[in-house]
Amino acid sequence: MPRRARAEAVDPDDRFPAVPLRRRVLIAVLAVATATTLIMMMLERTGAPEIPRPPAAAGPAPCAEGQLSGCLGGKADVILVPAASGAAAAK
Repeated sequence: MPRRARAEAVDPDDRFPAVPLRRRVLIAVLAVATATTLIMMMLERTGAPEIPRPPAAAGPAPCAEGQLSGCLGGKADVILVPAASGAAAAK
């Protein structure tokens, strides 16, 4: 049986010949580089004006002289729960 040629000849009437592998790799690399550059430009925003931030929400006011509750730094009420009895702990 005769050996076949490694690559078939391109038909002279073929209007869209196959793109060589080297050119396809170049196109893929350029596409990835372009996408990466665009994403980095959107994230970094070099030279863009600063985005205005909303003002911080007003928190509780500090305690006035003699005020013990309803303010920042006031007294906190703590509820003490009695310890469980020995019979309940043994279960």
